[in-house]
Amino acid sequence: MTDAAPGVIVVGDESLHRLLANSGVDWHVQALQPDTRAMWDALSGGRLDVTSRILVFADPAIGGPERTQTARAVVAMAHAGAYVFVAADSVEAMAALEAEIAQAATAQGVAVDALSYHRLPLHADGARVLEAMRPVVEGIAAFPEAVDVANTNPEPPLPTVDLGVGALPDLPPIGAAVSAAPSLAGYPASASAELLSRPRLPGQVTITVTSSKGGSGKSTASLLLAGSIARASRRAGRPLSVCVIDLDTRDGQVASLIGKFMPTALNIRVQPVWDEDRIRRNLVHADGMDIETVLAPIRPRTADTVGPEFYQVLVRSLQRMFDVVVMDTSVQYLDPLISEVALKEADEILFVTTLASTAVQGMARALREITAPVDESGLGIPREKLGIIVNQSVAGVGMEREQVLAAGLGIPVAGVIPLATKDVLTATNLNRMQELLDHPLLGPAYTELAQACLPGHQLAPWVGGAPEVVVEEVGSAGQEPPKKAGFFRR
Repeated sequence: MTDAAPGVIVVGDESLHRLLANSGVDWHVQALQPDTRAMWDALSGGRLDVTSRILVFADPAIGGPERTQTARAVVAMAHAGAYVFVAADSVEAMAALEAEIAQAATAQGVAVDALSYHRLPLHADGARVLEAMRPVVEGIAAFPEAVDVANTNPEPPLPTVDLGVGALPDLPPIGAAVSAAPSLAGYPASASAELLSRPRLPGQVTITVTSSKGGSGKSTASLLLAGSIARASRRAGRPLSVCVIDLDTRDGQVASLIGKFMPTALNIRVQPVWDEDRIRRNLVHADGMDIETVLAPIRPRTADTVGPEFYQVLVRSLQRMFDVVVMDTSVQYLDPLISEVALKEADEILFVTTLASTAVQGMARALREITAPVDESGLGIPREKLGIIVNQSVAGVGMEREQVLAAGLGIPVAGVIPLATKDVLTATNLNRMQELLDHPLLGPAYTELAQACLPGHQLAPWVGGAPEVVVEEVGSAGQEPPKKAGFFRR
């Protein structure tokens, strides 16, 4: 085996694993994984090489209840550029798996006819199995001139089948520092020089939504703001393309809110080049909202794999692909991913708070840290970038507007979102976030927030029934809210 030998992961079948390990082919067969869940855990835990390029799924991994998980893994890995093989013990099992793969591809927004994976004749002799793999991977793995391996399974062989559903390209290793164009100074080698050399789209706006307290509703605010921008711009006759990035790599919520979980940012990270085509293939569409999303990795242990350097490139790449980019963050505003990427790359920063005293006090501390000069141990973020969202607003709870403004150090309130707990919980639990855009209280509030964030764009007013309940703004009974002019209408 040479240093360049590709990694091979086998899931589900010990005899097939033994065959590949003892075949004499110049590849690195790693520890057998009993099922798909174990494979994901081993990859995220560093027990399997994440740059492995060849994956083989066999019984029992593609039978029974494990079949759905395996189908999702086949789609994710094949879509990420790996060479994927599947081996079933019967024609019926293979047909059932392929039906699940088609469903998984549709759910992940992947075109089924563009998805490449290959079948293996599990009950054939070892030589036939290896010869079936040879034409697919011989470009990256050196095969001996002839193979003479004992039968891997005494049962009758499967009928002859088409060994592929499309040929895979001869890709460089996943995650390798290879670029199709000359690299740019200061960027990782995988960054696309062609994409990053373009100017940002005209009028492009990048918005960060953050908070200092969990449960403030920042992920909901990120999605509904993005959806409101997309809808209002479309109704105005000048539709804007919008993308939401989930930067909470350890506890991302965007996937749960839209009801889709793959692919994630990790699928982009493992690509040899982070160009527009590969990025777009790994975006997830939020149904009914006309927006795209970049989901956070499923497992928190993979957070270090998609760190600040990668996300900085990704944000700058998306600024050349989308009119509006919205970054949803964690509450750890001193984390380099937030302090060095989310806050610095943003044109506008929306700080979400509720009217709980703990949230308002936490906001005060965070804003002092964020806006203090660097030579005073702050982050040095310009105050004019910042606006406050008062979320879950309701009058008469012992928190007046003046207290919020004082805690906000004079930073303007960009939007006030009324309290609608039951409706938000229902939409969240049923993955119907788009319905909140038509909510008689939330819809107008988020449309006004969108207009405050994009004063230079044409956004249509909210269309719908007038709210039956008058919500007083931040405990401001009988008082007109202050006017905001300039940026965020300051």
